[in-house]
Amino acid sequence: MGIILILGGARSGKSSFAELIAKKIAGDDVIYLASGQAVDEEMKARIKAHQKQRPDSWETIEEALDISTKIKEIPSSKTVLFDCLTTYLSNLLLEYEQAEYQEIEYQLLSEVEKIIELAKEKELNLIIVHNEVGQGIIPAYKLGRYFRDISGRAARLCAQDAELVYKVSAGLPQEIKKEGLKIIKNYLGEGEEVKVL
Repeated sequence: MGIILILGGARSGKSSFAELIAKKIAGDDVIYLASGQAVDEEMKARIKAHQKQRPDSWETIEEALDISTKIKEIPSSKTVLFDCLTTYLSNLLLEYEQAEYQEIEYQLLSEVEKIIELAKEKELNLIIVHNEVGQGIIPAYKLGRYFRDISGRAARLCAQDAELVYKVSAGLPQEIKKEGLKIIKNYLGEGEEVKVL
């Protein structure tokens, strides 16, 4: 299958759908790569809910700040559910928050590129869950605007190399990459490369 990107808003059903895909591909042989940190009671409750939702047979790797290193350690051809890229980017953003925007963007997007390249090299089935954060109001604070912009660019990087891209709304997934590339092709000249914009 390769890379699968699953986008959607909060509580849209992204993780549940990602788990269905992982089960379909690999059954009980799934590695769940979790980026959440139990920093407060609300996050602890969210993490527990996710843990209850997935099969006990799946291996769980928890990593907040160095996903690419964890992916290096995973054997080739495994099925990995990475939940979620948004939380991971947020964790990294807080590590770099004193830096200039260009440096923050470079560091975070370089890490996303590294994750994608490693997944391709190791022939992993990598299912990436990512929140759609760019459709709400413009954040009032600078770090929030950085996060919104970098998150959108990260989604585009993942979509470029993904075999499938789903958008989940109200628990209903829709595959959007194939249809989107058809639309882009209609606007290009003859012989131009069709790719995610």
